[in-house]
Amino acid sequence: MQNPFSSLSSGPATPQPVAYRAVTIAAIVLGMILCVVVFAYAATGFFLIFASLLLAAIFCGVARLFQRLGLPRWASLMLVYLLTFVLILAPLAWGGFALVQEFNNLLAGVREQADKLMHSLQGMGLPVNGDSGSQSFQDLLPSGLASQAGQALFGALGAVGNFFVVLFLAIFVSWQPSLYRDGLVSLFPKEKRARISEVLKKAAHSLILWVAGDAISMALIFTVSWAGLLLIGVNNAFLLALQAGLLAFVPTVGAFVAGAIIVLAALAQGVDMALWALGLYLLIQGVESNVAQPIAQRYTTSLPPALTMGAQVIFGLLFGLLGFVLAVPVVAVVRTLVRELYIDDVLGGPVKSAD
Repeated sequence: MQNPFSSLSSGPATPQPVAYRAVTIAAIVLGMILCVVVFAYAATGFFLIFASLLLAAIFCGVARLFQRLGLPRWASLMLVYLLTFVLILAPLAWGGFALVQEFNNLLAGVREQADKLMHSLQGMGLPVNGDSGSQSFQDLLPSGLASQAGQALFGALGAVGNFFVVLFLAIFVSWQPSLYRDGLVSLFPKEKRARISEVLKKAAHSLILWVAGDAISMALIFTVSWAGLLLIGVNNAFLLALQAGLLAFVPTVGAFVAGAIIVLAALAQGVDMALWALGLYLLIQGVESNVAQPIAQRYTTSLPPALTMGAQVIFGLLFGLLGFVLAVPVVAVVRTLVRELYIDDVLGGPVKSAD
């Protein structure tokens, strides 16, 4: 005989999994919203942490070069740290404050030449001041870009505290990377930990490869710019080449800003010198795009240009200059994580191109 109370005893058990799933989903959604809010309010801190991870990847990559020469890992890292502090202290010993003042004078001269160019264009009847209600033509010229580059440089020089926070965080992470990686991996279930650890290593490797490729471009642009500017006789050749090399860290836009500063600085010596400087920088960019980048990408990682520019625009609008500068390395890491954990593990692999 069927127990009349069996249906009553088993009835309440069915809504419980539904309620449990609803609470779980709500908690996940609220957690994601909380993470987004925290990141929005503390974006600068997160980007500084990422900058320290980027610097730690550089330390580990350079240390591996010394390890190939036979040095143990601890000695290689100590040598890298020593070289880093030498590179920091050497400019100060060489008259770093005078160098900063000289660069400030250089940017002041660039702005002066840009103002003269504005007046010349205004004399030709172009709407350089935006009085007609349309966009000012001055906003489209490199004067503002040069000013922003100068503000970015001196803002970085003023943020000494943040710089040393990033430096020492990078030292701690590079000295014991497995400690922090294992701590992060421990947050995942045991059956997932081996795969998560493998993907994190691949992400760190992609970051090192991106840094290596960018370093090749920066070194090439600085060296060739310095030699070329000395050859044609532009004043402040070293500082102009230095800013060109540093701005090469920022893909796409950095080259345009550096070229604009070089041309405007050369304009102080005459229109002919400005034309020579423009031709020189176009030649440098041609060599960098057609020689250096293909060579670097054979041994390093490359990102699609549209993805690079899109990430820079979005990060720049959301997080300002720091987000704009770090957009590409962030995308390089996120791209690796998405490809490995989602496209390969969840979707079964990428689409095979028919081309």
